Amino acid sequence: MDDLKQWRCSSGHVLGQVKRNGRGIRKLLLYRHAVDMSAEVPEQVDIIGEIEGTVLRIRCDVVGCDEVRTWEIGKEAAQRVVQKYAAE
Repeated sequence: MDDLKQWRCSSGHVLGQVKRNGRGIRKLLLYRHAVDMSAEVPEQVDIIGEIEGTVLRIRCDVVGCDEVRTWEIGKEAAQRVVQKYAAE
C-alpha cells in the first residue's frame, strides 16, 4: 500500500496528498478544494488530478486563507525525463 502524506498550505489546510509510485517517483494528488481539517465538518475530498511535474501557484481556497504553494518536480521524476529524452 502507498504511504500517503498530506500536502498543506502554510496555514495548515490540506491541498492534496503526496505519494510515491512503484518507481519511487513523488506525485501530488491535488484536491479540487483545500480541506480545513479544523472545521466542524471538513470538505469531502475530490482529487482533481495526479501531478508529477512542477505546478506554479497552487492557491488554497479555504475562505480567508488564499495562501499559495508551488509543487516542484522531484529529483526522481527529473531524472526520468532526462533519461527519456536522452534515449531518443
